[in-house]
Amino acid sequence: MRFKITGLIALVITLFAPFAIMAQAIDVSGTVTSSEDGLPMPGVSIIVAGTTNGTSTDFDGNYTISVNQGDKLVFSFIGYADKTVVVSGTTMNVKLTPDAEALEEVVVTALGISREKKALGYSVAEVGSEEVNSVPTTDISSNLSGKVAGVQVSSSSGNMGGSSRVLLRGASSLQSNNQPLYVVDGTVIDNSNF
Repeated sequence: MRFKITGLIALVITLFAPFAIMAQAIDVSGTVTSSEDGLPMPGVSIIVAGTTNGTSTDFDGNYTISVNQGDKLVFSFIGYADKTVVVSGTTMNVKLTPDAEALEEVVVTALGISREKKALGYSVAEVGSEEVNSVPTTDISSNLSGKVAGVQVSSSSGNMGGSSRVLLRGASSLQSNNQPLYVVDGTVIDNSNF
């Protein structure tokens, strides 16, 4: 009789254990904003600590992730301090604070290899926004003229809005395309001359 009761209890536990585990998983949602201005932050990475389960915020700073009660969520974004929050409900709004030490001067060389400026064996020129904005021109390429050594800027046409031809340290391409690659916030800008 005792064997039958313990066997029945073991059977009940075996059948209902998966439902108890699934009952712990909840969907957590919320909004990630900046502590400086309170604006929503798109593209913030949210990862459950110790796992590969993660998501990122949408354009409005909203997110939804399936986690267990008591898990730790790690919120991270470039230029902001990482924030770890313990899951305590279904709605969690988070504010990230800027981290001045997170951004240091790094130069990205060919093939995406990043090095510190002082570790490079060649010169690197830097043109700040103050220098570019000091002279009003129709395009940003014309503003680089005379500000960086080894850069030749010539207008392809005399018309306003026409593209400029920019040569870095002379013509060296076999395909006669010596234009530099412009990438602004991950978007490639075309400066073709026709």
